[in-house]
Amino acid sequence: MRQLALSEKTFLLDNDVRRDLFPGLRLDVLEAFDGDTPMTELQDRLERFETLTAECELIAKLATDSTKREFYLKLSEQYRQLAVDMRQAIATKAAA
Repeated sequence: MRQLALSEKTFLLDNDVRRDLFPGLRLDVLEAFDGDTPMTELQDRLERFETLTAECELIAKLATDSTKREFYLKLSEQYRQLAVDMRQAIATKAAA
């Protein structure tokens, strides 16, 4: 997996979903994509983040253990923020 570390944040360039369930893992969307990133790839990532958000919300809703419920609620919030960041990146790329 390729990683780019800037300041205190870690950026995963190739999102490996198997790592998504580890607590403490911080994911951030790169604010600036290189000019070679196709718009369809950005749209695919946005769709993936939205799907993961919905899945985590469903798991949290069905969880009987309060610790797991809180974990999946936090995870869904992280994915929701990634989707917001991805929408911004798409809008920025479309405006350019």
